[in-house]
Amino acid sequence: MNKTILLTNDDGYKSIGFRYLMKQLTDIADIVAIAPEQPRSAAGLSITVHKPLRVNKVLSSDNVELYTVTGTTGDCVTIGIFYVLEKYPDLIVSGINVGENISLLEFFMSGTVAGAILGAIHGIPSIAFSKREVGRDVLFTEDIKTPYQEVARCAKIITSYVLDEGLPKGVDLLNVNFPDRIRANTKVRITRLAKLSLRSRVIVRKDPRGRPYYWIWGDKFTSFPRGTDAHEIVDMGNISITPIILSNLAYRNIRTIRFQEMEKYLNQEIMEVIR
Repeated sequence: MNKTILLTNDDGYKSIGFRYLMKQLTDIADIVAIAPEQPRSAAGLSITVHKPLRVNKVLSSDNVELYTVTGTTGDCVTIGIFYVLEKYPDLIVSGINVGENISLLEFFMSGTVAGAILGAIHGIPSIAFSKREVGRDVLFTEDIKTPYQEVARCAKIITSYVLDEGLPKGVDLLNVNFPDRIRANTKVRITRLAKLSLRSRVIVRKDPRGRPYYWIWGDKFTSFPRGTDAHEIVDMGNISITPIILSNLAYRNIRTIRFQEMEKYLNQEIMEVIR
């Protein structure tokens, strides 16, 4: 019996990275693809609860079972797991995102990564794939025409390895970033997340009536600490694979003496208030 991959992204089902990855993965598994109807970049792990969603089933050129959803990547994965599929998939793959998702900042902001996080939360091994784009506005992904064939083939190799071997013990998901171009000397590196990849700023302008409006933007850094995902793809031109252990985000180092003292103090103070 073939293994099943739930494929999603946050750039929308027309994205070139999504299409090339879908084509490659049909060689190694049964693919159920569920993607946003429109680009939903930087939506993070959001789901739609304030309005109804529409789900449309379409047929891709590769005879993949493909659905579009009028919501976020989180909506797509939720609908895939709990409505479309009769049982959990063997793997969730999200991407290939147009534009890198490096550092803690982009990790938590990215809808592509969020698709993998949501799968991992439900105990499903997951991979997020993203590719760096240089000198392009990655918010308008339908206009991106750069070649994704080679990157998609590399993503297929990584996905096939995880399907056959599983993730390393304790690892919940992989955040994989490709450089802008695969070269003859490109290497695969296991990395950690950088802390920041850009300097955030708020741009203030005025409308014709003189009222201010605001753009949230950011200027990308150009160099990063060694060993980080950002250093490998930006400074070195390598492929970065960052293992993510979600339990460390929740439990790491909470039983230190300092936290025990904090816990004791707050219990005493709060008990005084609620008596």
